[in-house]
Amino acid sequence: MSRTALVFPVVPGKDAREIATELKSRPREYEQSRRRLGSPWKGRTCSTPPWGTSSPPTSKPEGDLLEKFAMLPSSDLDIDRYFVKASKEIHGRRPHPADAWSRARDGGRLDRPDGQGPGPGHGLLRPAHAGRDDRARAFVAETYHRDDFTASRRRLNVSEELITLHSTPQGDLVGIYIEGDDPTQGNAGFAASQDPSTCGFKEQLTKILSRGD
Repeated sequence: MSRTALVFPVVPGKDAREIATELKSRPREYEQSRRRLGSPWKGRTCSTPPWGTSSPPTSKPEGDLLEKFAMLPSSDLDIDRYFVKASKEIHGRRPHPADAWSRARDGGRLDRPDGQGPGPGHGLLRPAHAGRDDRARAFVAETYHRDDFTASRRRLNVSEELITLHSTPQGDLVGIYIEGDDPTQGNAGFAASQDPSTCGFKEQLTKILSRGD
């Protein structure tokens, strides 16, 4: 099953977490909707880059997720109609295959161990230096295939991780999704880690990410 992340802007004064709260309150309807799309799981977080708030949902779809999302306006499910209406109000748009905000290019991923179910997840966005897409893709892809890096993430109780690269009207972005026992604590542990493989990863990542100021 493929994995992807989507990034959408948030209209000033709106809170993308409203959608997540509503979907969580209707789990059976939500599950039915996403299974129709071939996407059995989806998370949503909210980040605030320098230009304003963005919402990076993550999903594991079968086929083209955006093309399937484009079918939601014709859905007969109440929760889908809510999602379409709320997306227009909060994001100022609906998911569309041609949306420059939505298309993601795979970076790297750490898969969940066999037999382990989904856990809490946390997503974030960081601006990236312009023109470093190829370098970022090569670095991330190589790193996520290294056994020492995988071991370092497991020591932080990170079960799954996904990095995606985005070119948006506001500039290049790196989307990061972390899943584990406590993804926020895992990310803090990553920042503080002195493990050689983790330190090397952070050093190279700093060269790719811009400071955003």
